[in-house]
Amino acid sequence: MDKNQHNFVHTMLNVVTWISRSAAWLLIPILLLVLIGVILSSAKVGIITRWESDIFLFGSKLTLASIGDLQWHLFGIMLMLTLAGALVEDAHVRVDFLRQHMSERKKTIIDILGHVFFLLPFCVFVVYNGIDFTLRSFSMGEGSNYDGLYNRFFLKAFIPIGFGLILLAGVSLIALKVKRLMTIKEENQDD
Repeated sequence: MDKNQHNFVHTMLNVVTWISRSAAWLLIPILLLVLIGVILSSAKVGIITRWESDIFLFGSKLTLASIGDLQWHLFGIMLMLTLAGALVEDAHVRVDFLRQHMSERKKTIIDILGHVFFLLPFCVFVVYNGIDFTLRSFSMGEGSNYDGLYNRFFLKAFIPIGFGLILLAGVSLIALKVKRLMTIKEENQDD
């Protein structure tokens, strides 16, 4: 991999990490919505306010149910946008008790094989089907049946977006790990 390709890969990984770290801040509005929901529920408030024309996601009113939906929607968006960052930063769940006694070369080979045979195909599958899932939701005008949020396609769109980010991270990590594997081979040949 030449220097330009290496820089491009690192730029892609930095973008994924930035998106993930930014999305993690959604935790603050989620917590505020939980607090608001608890207070309004205790006060037995159902409909918070109404307005004349429909607003994206909310329709013509803000209800306790829409506050609850918004919590879950933001949590889902946060999850979908932070998973790729966990992969890039190696903060995801691993079977470390198996890896801890392996050489760096074996760990790198297992990572490459796992990404190529499991991660990438799964991401392609989810992105492909997630787009269809989102489009069907949009064409049906899917929304809440109980005064919650409308435009459910918006939330569902984050499934292919999130897995697209994981796919991008996976391809970029494979490129770095292949380069690392070549470096390990060269180091072993020099010894």
